Amino acid sequence: MKNRWEIRKLLEERVLLLDGAYGTEFIRMGLEDDKPSESLNLENPDMVYKLQRSYVEAGSDILLTNTFSAIPHKLDELGYGDKFEDIVRMAVKIAKRASNGKALIFGDCGPTGVLPRPMGKGDFDFYYDNYRRIVEVFLDEGVDGIIFETFSDILELKTAVMVVRDLSKDIFLIAHLTFDENGRTLTGSDPMNFAITFGNLDVDVLGINCSLGPEDMLPVFQELSKYHDGFLSVEPNAGNPIIVDGKIIYPESPEDFAKHVDSFWEYGANIIGGCCGSGPDHIKLMRKVLGYRPPNERKVKRIFSITSPSKVVKFDKFVVIGERINPSGRKKLWNRILEKDADFLKKEALEQITSGADVIDVNFGVESSVDWDFAVDLISELPYSCDSPLSLDVQELELLERMMRVYPGNPLINSSTSDERELERKLELLKKYGGMLVVLAMKKNIPKDAKERIEAVMDAIKFAKDNNVDPKERFIFDPVVIPVGVSREAVFEILKTIEWLAREGYRTTLGLSNISFGLPNRSYYHSAFLVLAIERGLSSAIMNPLDNNLMENMRAVLRLIGKLDLPKGRRKPNEDSKILDVILSGKKDELLKIVDELLKNHDPLEVVENHLKPAMEMIGDMYDRGDIFLPQLILSSQTVKPAFKLVETKMKGGKLNLGKFVVATVKGDIHDIGKNIVSAVVKSSGFEVIDLGKDVPSEKIVEVIEKEKPIALGLSAMTTTTAPKIREVSTLMKEKRLNVPIIVGGATLNDKLAKDLGADYYAKNATDVVRILKNILKGLNELHQNNGGRNCTV
Repeated sequence: MKNRWEIRKLLEERVLLLDGAYGTEFIRMGLEDDKPSESLNLENPDMVYKLQRSYVEAGSDILLTNTFSAIPHKLDELGYGDKFEDIVRMAVKIAKRASNGKALIFGDCGPTGVLPRPMGKGDFDFYYDNYRRIVEVFLDEGVDGIIFETFSDILELKTAVMVVRDLSKDIFLIAHLTFDENGRTLTGSDPMNFAITFGNLDVDVLGINCSLGPEDMLPVFQELSKYHDGFLSVEPNAGNPIIVDGKIIYPESPEDFAKHVDSFWEYGANIIGGCCGSGPDHIKLMRKVLGYRPPNERKVKRIFSITSPSKVVKFDKFVVIGERINPSGRKKLWNRILEKDADFLKKEALEQITSGADVIDVNFGVESSVDWDFAVDLISELPYSCDSPLSLDVQELELLERMMRVYPGNPLINSSTSDERELERKLELLKKYGGMLVVLAMKKNIPKDAKERIEAVMDAIKFAKDNNVDPKERFIFDPVVIPVGVSREAVFEILKTIEWLAREGYRTTLGLSNISFGLPNRSYYHSAFLVLAIERGLSSAIMNPLDNNLMENMRAVLRLIGKLDLPKGRRKPNEDSKILDVILSGKKDELLKIVDELLKNHDPLEVVENHLKPAMEMIGDMYDRGDIFLPQLILSSQTVKPAFKLVETKMKGGKLNLGKFVVATVKGDIHDIGKNIVSAVVKSSGFEVIDLGKDVPSEKIVEVIEKEKPIALGLSAMTTTTAPKIREVSTLMKEKRLNVPIIVGGATLNDKLAKDLGADYYAKNATDVVRILKNILKGLNELHQNNGGRNCTV
């Protein structure tokens, strides 16, 4: 068994070769399609040993345990929950026997298959408990390292990393996300975001695996390599799956697959392996091409930024930090915090983002009076809902640490004085959980002038460097604003401090509203002072983005001094875009008011066809273009549901139904993330959705189709093992002469494979499904008209 530092030293000397796929190889070797591959550890350990021994003989330096889906939650759903520990322990034992000391043994672990709230039911505690249990077994059995792979969400992966480092500082750790061809994860993260967020965590290797073949994965990997200066790993699929002789295979030959080794090496890969469809023959040729060469050197871009799951805010432009989630002087907000009204706080955040804020500052006021569990949950969910990073203005150190553990990204911590004792505690959190820190240019007392402010800053800079933290990469300095009513001279001392910090290359921020405390017409003072501060080099400000006078003055000065990358609101509301803005902002009550007003003068179907449907179509287009991501798509779907229900109450018969849509995850497949997303989005587009759930027998699906007569059937199949069930359903439907179009989707599917399995359409995401359904509906309506209005049977 090698320790973490020995493996890191080995990676500095040469590139290591990881093994290939397990699931697709086990299917080829005869795994029954209704069993998880992890069951083989107990029921057919010789099959596992044989495959792993083949990988060792092919030249693998790293051998993964057969435990990708051996997470307690998944095994419970698969009916193997009571055998969890035996499965994992036996997996390590088999791998060690197959390696016989010739390869490192890494405990392999995939995602739970549950999206985080508010998109799904997952949260930090759920993820933490699942990963804690499997990591404890890995450590007890003495693996050389641990790899988390095929993750699609920042929070889930970050939680898994937290588990490992809570249990061991000495185990080698690899963290992987999986990206689509557009370079985004399911919840919207891109490679830059991944590099920034996890580059500050205690992870040995970052990497990418699954979903894409080597050619499509290369540009995504190249993007990751630009921003991460640590070790990198990569595991592409052996192309896109196809059907040959009735079986699903991955077509890329070992020869073609191995040709890409040089390209991945060139962009800095330290570990190279194969994912779905790659076998021992692929690894053998990769070994031949790779040899035992040293890693390639590369240059990395340093980005000063904070992140949410789907957004990176860089401080190379002026950054607006929204100040309004602060109960000081706002009794209504304070009451909503005490009432634990998360929806109200999310609306506050979204309103600021829509008005031009880049970051949302969150201050809970008197923290001892607040429900800490509520506050922590809000910090976990808010970055998904408002699509922007947070600034955590939290004073209680214990509460701050709990928030940093669950924050899905790289936050801004607001703040610390330059006093060494306070700074030391904040630096410990920064090192452990990542993020940027606002450092006040003061120690215990308010500084008198610029000289005292700069002295405090210089002490903080020295202390940071002595503690191996680069202040130019992790600190934002606040010159400490004093109300002009207290000291007019202090204004100029603050400006001198900003000028000095900017000249020395440090980022700056300030609490803008402090300047006008106790004065009337505060907006004018804010605007004037902000203009002066920006001209001196101010990087950001905590301010009110809903103050239009302030925002327009800020934009004007930025234009005048030649800052081209101007902060802007996403859209300016007008009559045509009002419904769209309201839906995107999650304002259910406001949308209901608009729809109720429209229903006074318009037929219910007109309201749907001319207002709600076009807005949802535009949101679908924005999702496809990458202007919004899954969290915002789900929020929009949830927002529009009550509006459709309101329309239904005004209709004769009381029900709006553009058509029935039956959706299910096929037999043997317990993954329902994609199916659940499709259900939510299709419902929000006015269709009636009959969701049969997951792991649904083909006979039951056909039975429901026969009874309900929907306009289409949606089938989700995430794995190579379960995809053939699509053909089974299609065949049964043909036997019963059920002429209902089948729409399919899932990680292993593509357009050609879908058609080969008997489906009519392939949808890569939920908005695709909606478009297909509308085309089907249009065709049925035309058929109805061509038949003289007579009833048509689907």
